[in-house]
Amino acid sequence: MSSKFLCAVLILAFLESGKSNSGVSISHSRDGDGQNVTCVLTGNENMTQINWEMLIGPNRTKLGTYHPIYGKYISKEYKTKVDIRNKTVPHPSSSLLIKVTSNESVLICCAFITFPSGKIEQCTDISKKDASINTSMKKDFTYLEPEPKLGLFGRLGAMIIGTILSLFILTILFYLCRKNNCKRHSLRKQLMHKLLKVLQMALTPQNFTPRSKKTFSMAGCGSLTKANPNHGHKVALESGLVVDGGETVIVEGLRVCPNERGCGLAGVIQRFVDGYIKKVYPTVKTKRLTRGDDPGPEKLSKFTLLARRAVLSLRGNSEGFDSFVSGLKDKLAVSNESNSSRPLVPVKDSDTLKALLLDTDLSSRLQFPGGAIIQDWQPLKLMESNLHILARRNLTWFIDGSGGKPLFISFHTPPYPIPFNGGSLRFNIDLFGTDASLAKKAVMAHFNSVKSEIQGLVLVHIYMHQTLWEDLKQFCEGHDTVKQLQNFWEQLFLEREL
Repeated sequence: MSSKFLCAVLILAFLESGKSNSGVSISHSRDGDGQNVTCVLTGNENMTQINWEMLIGPNRTKLGTYHPIYGKYISKEYKTKVDIRNKTVPHPSSSLLIKVTSNESVLICCAFITFPSGKIEQCTDISKKDASINTSMKKDFTYLEPEPKLGLFGRLGAMIIGTILSLFILTILFYLCRKNNCKRHSLRKQLMHKLLKVLQMALTPQNFTPRSKKTFSMAGCGSLTKANPNHGHKVALESGLVVDGGETVIVEGLRVCPNERGCGLAGVIQRFVDGYIKKVYPTVKTKRLTRGDDPGPEKLSKFTLLARRAVLSLRGNSEGFDSFVSGLKDKLAVSNESNSSRPLVPVKDSDTLKALLLDTDLSSRLQFPGGAIIQDWQPLKLMESNLHILARRNLTWFIDGSGGKPLFISFHTPPYPIPFNGGSLRFNIDLFGTDASLAKKAVMAHFNSVKSEIQGLVLVHIYMHQTLWEDLKQFCEGHDTVKQLQNFWEQLFLEREL
């Protein structure tokens, strides 16, 4: 019997109680002719990144990002209005200095990207007087319901039940060990060491406060609430997002530590999360996900394959990016495609975009994959509740502007930092439609709109209908500093009943 089996058993026994005591405190004060907004992360989280955003009415704008290794990044249009300062001791904190001239209510939000809890966000209205807010954890999910609180007797009862359950598991483990002639002293010592850690965690009262209903879960052997990040052993993380008016859950991510893979932990986590979703969100009927590898017929048989999209991946450098974009413009001019009767125009008006996306025959006309619009690996049905999700993501849209019914739509996500090769940017473009001429115009337009934001190395991923891949590959070829990153690969769009 291996220690990995113990991990699986302990996850089932204790995952429900995994509640972190982390939180974000936020305050703001006037600083000269601007505002100083400060956020502090408390608790036992590993901070990987801090994002700053501004909300004015329905518009959400990204101001900048701080990464503890790669430093800070400020969006181009705010470089003269914003500065970011950071500290890591005694707690991770970040301060935003901003000059705002708007008379409207202005919300400034800081989002700590952490492990294991994911995104922890807090906002403050800087149009009001100086304020300080100290909150418990807020995690990135939807349909937040009020968290119930356990009283003294409830906590005591939960502690007693947890202790009895732990002792019961201990008895079973020793029985199985004896039955299978487990004579290795080192293995028994390892099992006892891990179990005692979990028992210690189980006897901590805060472990029995109800889990937030905004998040899926982290599981660990001996560190279910990550009380000691230096000694705890993390196992897995799964997160998701409820969309489509509460009918669908999208898997955002599933990660298992490399040294724990191959022992069925991913299946344990998924089964637990599925049950948790059905309990908390009974209206959810469908589970959807996208993946970039073909898992084989055995795993695919558990899902319905709704669509495949081709992906063109490029790798470039800021030093040659302007000339690369100029080269694309020249190619369009030589082929006369830039002067065709179907121009590509940007869409900035939200009402125009809403009317366009809710057009009943848009999906079939543009051959949307599986009838959904996929943004950064997240498939969303074309319905009004999902448009609010897209509106918060600061996307740049282009459409076929020839009038009447458009035959092409595209959008891109603002470039964001990733740790690849010591610090890089990632830039994603989603194309919908099958017209190769419009696809080339769209790619050039998206590159042209962000070329001033590219710094250092950038990885570009362009998602499209399979019939476009060869044309766009040839269109982007022939430049010294922007080259193809990998051969043809696909994005699979999967679905199954929950």
